[in-house]
Amino acid sequence: MEKKALLLYSGGLDTSVMIRWLQEKLGYEVSTLTLDVGQEKNNLKQIADKARRLGAVETITKDVTSTFAEDYVSLGILGDALYEGSYPLSTSLARPLMAKEAVDVAHLLDCDTIVHGSTGKGNDQVRFEVSIRALDESLKVIAPVRDMNMNRDEEIEYAKTHGIEIPFGGKYSVDENLWGRSVEGSTIEHISEPVPQDAYQWVTYPENAKETPDIVRIDFEQGLPVALNGVSLSLRDIIISLNTIAGSNGIGSIEVIENRVVGIKSHEFYECPAAITILKGHKYLESAVLNKKELNLKSYMDNQLSEYIYSGLWFDPVMDHIWAMEKSLNEHVGGTVNLKLYKGSVTPMGIESKSAVYDISLSSYGKGQTFDQAKSPGYIYVFGNETVLTRKARSSIKEQPEIRIE
Repeated sequence: MEKKALLLYSGGLDTSVMIRWLQEKLGYEVSTLTLDVGQEKNNLKQIADKARRLGAVETITKDVTSTFAEDYVSLGILGDALYEGSYPLSTSLARPLMAKEAVDVAHLLDCDTIVHGSTGKGNDQVRFEVSIRALDESLKVIAPVRDMNMNRDEEIEYAKTHGIEIPFGGKYSVDENLWGRSVEGSTIEHISEPVPQDAYQWVTYPENAKETPDIVRIDFEQGLPVALNGVSLSLRDIIISLNTIAGSNGIGSIEVIENRVVGIKSHEFYECPAAITILKGHKYLESAVLNKKELNLKSYMDNQLSEYIYSGLWFDPVMDHIWAMEKSLNEHVGGTVNLKLYKGSVTPMGIESKSAVYDISLSSYGKGQTFDQAKSPGYIYVFGNETVLTRKARSSIKEQPEIRIE
């Protein structure tokens, strides 16, 4: 029986080379799965046509943008997910969805192998393979780019030799979805140089952004955006709108030296206009609604969440507990946040929330303040008792003369 493989196919250089390689070198009958997770100017029909021209026997395409927003990005918002404090995990959040869809389609087409386009140096190999194994350990997973040990120049040469179209001239490796755009390769790899201007697509250089700011109004319910500028929209459509609005104001470019799962550092460039804007608003609203203990707990859980998503552990059972905690902490995170978007900065311009713990009558120093200051000395005495007594005990030990026995 002929071997059947399902290839997660983007239409880019890596996966286009793979169709031919899988046929020629490994003797697979190749089917492709192309998922629309919000790539800019994505044409599923053209991608499927290209896969057929290269020899794919089945070409399945699917728009999963709404699922991606509602079931994956939403949890990233609830958890204020930022890997190492800066990266909104755009690619990381898409991989478990893609893995799940691939497993489902592999079952449908009776494929015993799933193929992905990740390299042996990157994080995606971990995300895909751990997720697929967690969902169905019987499926074989292979990564031809890793297994061929090809570098990008060799892939380009292979593509030219076999008449395979090279998108974007092959300069950058680009991954896009609703939540962000990741750009790697070429001079970006040199940390001594700035990110070149031609790497920017979604974000206007802050100094070139327009002179008049945009004020956006985001309504949240249970921690998630439900309306933009007074208009109720799906999360997917809010993200699409904010990618345009925030990006035009220079919001969302992220340049970091990142610690990959495989133990190496990489110079990364991301464009995440909507993600940066929404997370800023969400976190500001949380600061008004949650108390200090809740915020401290949430900060720890958010960090764990980001690490696990980045590392490809979406389907680990520990995530069920984290999601339950994040949803619980966000139960009362509702209200409206106004944000000024201007030349690369996102500035809060006021919030309204019925759940806010903030009470102006207690915190105000002006007339009408209700805080009873006369009670503070007693609180200070009790609060500081442990510190004072410990300090006193330790000081008395130091003051005692040293006893020596000859």
